[in-house]
Amino acid sequence: MPLIRPASLPLIRAAEGGSGDIGQADAAARALRADYERWSRLGWGALAYLGAVLGTLVGLAMLEAASELSWGAGQAAVVVIGCLALIIAVTSLLVLYRLWRTGRRLTIAAAWWLRLPFRTGQRSRRAPFWYAPRTVQYEPRILTRTTAGALLFLMAIFGLSSAFFTDAARMPLLMAAMVSIGVISALCMCGILGGIMRITSGLAEGDPLWAGVRDRVRGA
Repeated sequence: MPLIRPASLPLIRAAEGGSGDIGQADAAARALRADYERWSRLGWGALAYLGAVLGTLVGLAMLEAASELSWGAGQAAVVVIGCLALIIAVTSLLVLYRLWRTGRRLTIAAAWWLRLPFRTGQRSRRAPFWYAPRTVQYEPRILTRTTAGALLFLMAIFGLSSAFFTDAARMPLLMAAMVSIGVISALCMCGILGGIMRITSGLAEGDPLWAGVRDRVRGA
């Protein structure tokens, strides 16, 4: 599955170069959002996250168990399982990184195209544009990502709090696994919510209230 559709690449390059046809701004923004908000991207992200979390947990737990076994075929098998699980975790992390990089490009470009008609003066900011950045949060594809971000936040707290367990010193590798899961969850949360915030910010460009507050803050 291509993480960025071929049709989106010219639109991304135009946004990154700061040059684009205003007449196709709306169509470009819709195409880029549709590319980013695909269910398949969310599905790959969920699978990669599970692979990273379970791979890290199983891998380090196996190595922890192997350290308590005497050398033999049993310990060797446990070590092999642990190493394979860690390989799955690393591969899944690479997939998550690619999803973040491509998602960042897509949402930055989409936000640029959303802002273009307003920043060039082709479209004036009016009160009806107040609704778009607020109602977008209830669109199924965005709401699903927001919910995923909330769950990732809880997982991050759960994982990072393991560092404060009083008996963590007895199982250092298992504690490291839990902390790693917390860090992975926190980074995934920032990535998924960052994309939503960029889209919302692009839609908010037409809101005169938001633009007025932003300009006053920047002027301060």
